[in-house]
Amino acid sequence: MDVKIKIKSTVTDLALADKYTATLKDGYFRSDNGERLPYEMMKEECDEVIEYTVRGEYREENGKAYITYKEPEEIGLDCVTTLIFDTKNKETVTMTRSGELSAAFCFDPVNKRQRCSYETPYMPVEFTVNTRKVGNTVTEKGGAILLDYCIEIRGVNTERNKLFIKVTPI
Repeated sequence: MDVKIKIKSTVTDLALADKYTATLKDGYFRSDNGERLPYEMMKEECDEVIEYTVRGEYREENGKAYITYKEPEEIGLDCVTTLIFDTKNKETVTMTRSGELSAAFCFDPVNKRQRCSYETPYMPVEFTVNTRKVGNTVTEKGGAILLDYCIEIRGVNTERNKLFIKVTPI
């Protein structure tokens, strides 16, 4: 079945946030360009928000749900993304990417830390997905998925991602 998929991704650079926090004095921090900014602007300086809407497909097979869509060109990824979950236990979501980049991510609130890798044209990049929260209400009638997770490289959380995916039948 064809679906509209609206995605909002918020990526927080945790190393940058730590760096800025270390410069906090009297409610202000120093940005990379040396500017003195109020604490309230730290989130704006450390977060990157990407929003887009694409057409995709929702299907169910053998107790599993599959949501598949092509990443838009402006994102810079020439790949197809598929979200997979059990229709009875929606708490664990697997995301696969195939194309220019290939990867498989597992978001599991019970087994929170999952080793993953991106296969790039240059070399594989290994990292750990550390799941903070998974919310999933998607059925054939629509719904939403929230994936809140950190990316760890060599045991250090480098970024936090909040991915909100709204699925609506067309």
